[in-house]
Amino acid sequence: MNKLLNYYQSFFSFSVVNCFGEKEDFEEMVNKNSSIATTKDTNSDYYELLGVEKTATEADIKNAYRKLALKFHPDRNPNDVHAQEMFKEISVAYSILSDPNRRRQYDISGPSETVLDFDGVDLSNDIGAVGRVFGALFSKLGVPIPTVVPAKILGQAKEICCGESGSPTVTLLEPGKSIDGSVNKQEGNFYKFSVTEADQKQGIIIRVSSTSMSKFKLIIFDKDGGVRQIQESQKKKNCTSAELFYVPFDRIHIGEFVPLKHFMEDKETPITFHYLDALEPRGSFPLRLGDQIVCVYGDQFLTKTKYSIQILPLNEECNGTIDNIRDLETTLTSKKAEMAKFQNEYTEAKKRYEEAKQKLKDEDKFILDSLKNRDKLYDDLYEVCQRPFIDKTISNGKKSSKSFFGSIFSS
Repeated sequence: MNKLLNYYQSFFSFSVVNCFGEKEDFEEMVNKNSSIATTKDTNSDYYELLGVEKTATEADIKNAYRKLALKFHPDRNPNDVHAQEMFKEISVAYSILSDPNRRRQYDISGPSETVLDFDGVDLSNDIGAVGRVFGALFSKLGVPIPTVVPAKILGQAKEICCGESGSPTVTLLEPGKSIDGSVNKQEGNFYKFSVTEADQKQGIIIRVSSTSMSKFKLIIFDKDGGVRQIQESQKKKNCTSAELFYVPFDRIHIGEFVPLKHFMEDKETPITFHYLDALEPRGSFPLRLGDQIVCVYGDQFLTKTKYSIQILPLNEECNGTIDNIRDLETTLTSKKAEMAKFQNEYTEAKKRYEEAKQKLKDEDKFILDSLKNRDKLYDDLYEVCQRPFIDKTISNGKKSSKSFFGSIFSS
């Protein structure tokens, strides 16, 4: 609870010192311009608001925010409600997209209260030994627990990219060569590889896998040490793995499917409708020429992460497989939209079926009760019709007073 309150306070108390050379508290600015609503808009596309692509670097996002903030700042637009509202919205967007962890959650979940209010668990600070045990247990049961990359790892990445002395050791990745490694929980191992013009043209894949089914994150940084992309490990048949694709064609990403989540949240809907929930378009992610820095971050609660890492350039022999992938992913993208429409039809049909089922049950009861009532009414009718004849029937049925022998002799 304290974390939530502190986060709420810090969220509305960030300053824009980097943009204007002066420190201005956001909460104070909101109070000064009371026409600005304090409610969070959870329907906006933050990338669209800032005018950047989903592949934008931290520098791209910062520059875009700076220009828009200067344009819509309330001091430059007095009494302009639209400008004040826009300033609030782009400030919220920047606070999400400028933070690597919150940006990752936003990319996964989209704009929602969950992203705004919960950053994920910082395993290095937020929980103790007991929390780690329970976290490991829930994780084994299939309960997804979002975690963040600690500031320590992000700081080390900046040190490496800036060439500072005393920065962590960096291992060289060579194309096609697999390197085995292990990393303690909440620690990171850093690797470096070089991108050539041929790599830019053909594309490359960075893959990390763990046959011990360890949890980890694969992170790639830009030239300034800012986070470019984070990929969570996903469970496969015989391992957990994470891949970063830098290929010259648009593709999709499908996040790990967690059945337990859907059973808990929407048990009434068949699970088939949720298979493609985590499908999202990724587009092509071009890499700049020169050295690149990646990190394997140990995301375990209790134990170290064992893994192997490899970088693989694509070649002309991949073209046939690439065509098949693109065709299938186009089909899956269309299928997601088709299933969304079908779900509405299914829900409506199920509703009508349930109504028909209830109506059948009611009609069954009504008809059976009516048949019983009909039999009873006919019995009542017979009884009523028989009443005038009851005395005569009794009279005609009286026994004779003669004895048995008298009856014989009188016959």
